[in-house]
Amino acid sequence: MKNRMSPTLFSTLVCLFGIVAVCGTESFTLPSGPSSEGSLYELESVWKSQDGNAVRLDALGGKTRVFAMGYTSCQYACPRIIADLQRIEKALDEKGIGADKVEISFISIDPVVDTPERLKALETEYGMDARRWLLLTGDEDGVLELAVALGMKYRKTTAMDFAHSNIITVLAPDGRIVYQTPEIGSDLSEALQAIESGF
Repeated sequence: MKNRMSPTLFSTLVCLFGIVAVCGTESFTLPSGPSSEGSLYELESVWKSQDGNAVRLDALGGKTRVFAMGYTSCQYACPRIIADLQRIEKALDEKGIGADKVEISFISIDPVVDTPERLKALETEYGMDARRWLLLTGDEDGVLELAVALGMKYRKTTAMDFAHSNIITVLAPDGRIVYQTPEIGSDLSEALQAIESGF
């Protein structure tokens, strides 16, 4: 990852989300929480899906979206995050709320390793319904930009592993953050209420 956040990226994030990042020559500190005032869909990063298609965040609007960030080789937190996302998916299915209203996205924080092919393998491993799930990988700047906007902290700890926040975020159709889960395995009833409030 680049050691310094570019002035343009920093200014964009401050304007959109009112956040303050502390930048140094060696590292930076991500914010402790998100702002609900900006839209993630104003970010201009370009990503690739599990099918290799180019995806811009501003093309994801119009539906409620459930977001989480992690990485495919994660052995502890990310399988539990995905399990929580699948609990949400099951509840939505039971309520008859389809992919035309709510989609789920898992976004990689490890773009070097997590190619579209790795994301496709993850989709297969967890039996994710491609009509509901969009898995994304991008570049390091795009990952940083989105993580800052979500208030999500991460850092590389070994050649293969990251320490990271375990946040699931509910986005309104216009890209505003309307809810974030406090921890893995938490009661998801408030997340479901936030999702349904967008209809």
